[in-house]
Amino acid sequence: MRVYLFACAVLLMFMLFGCAKKDVEYNKPASYWYEAMIKEINFGNLEGADGYFASLQSEHINSPLLPEAMLILGQAHMERDEYLLAAFYFDEYLKRYSSFDNQDYARYLKILANFYGFKNYSKDQEFIAQSIEEAQSFLQNYPQSRYAPYVEYIYLKFQLGQIELNAAIANVYRKQNKKAAAEEYLERNDNALLKYFNPKPSHVPWYVRIFNW
Repeated sequence: MRVYLFACAVLLMFMLFGCAKKDVEYNKPASYWYEAMIKEINFGNLEGADGYFASLQSEHINSPLLPEAMLILGQAHMERDEYLLAAFYFDEYLKRYSSFDNQDYARYLKILANFYGFKNYSKDQEFIAQSIEEAQSFLQNYPQSRYAPYVEYIYLKFQLGQIELNAAIANVYRKQNKKAAAEEYLERNDNALLKYFNPKPSHVPWYVRIFNW
């Protein structure tokens, strides 16, 4: 019986693979790939949308539809809580279309993706440091941007997150009786900022705390 089921599964796999090969599309106009990508996003199929974008990019590398497609896909992934993929699309946009006038908008979207992803990477020192640097750079380069107030808020949240992370790391070293290392991390904190806002520690459920710092 198991052999029969295995044979059926293999046969089904080959049938699906054969159908997939027959349905391979190529050599289509840029508008075709773009519209197909939008349809897949509306259907909630982001993998399909990514695939159509890949076709658009590979067949029409200089298409004026590419920049907009990147931003749309980035925002779609952000809405799906897929922040790394969202940040990837925004990064690619910034690398390839740095001369466009809407740089502040694209950079804001990248910073926003980092902010939403903060809950998943809250203990990643490099992630927090890079996010702080990007927010700081935005505020220096686009002080008059309509998105500056939002970035300023995100910048502050990341700074407070950095303070909490440093305190948590210092606590680990303190438990290991490594006082010098603990002091080093505490000295990195902006005490003026800490005193001004006096933030409450993030709430960590007891069942998470067991395996946590």
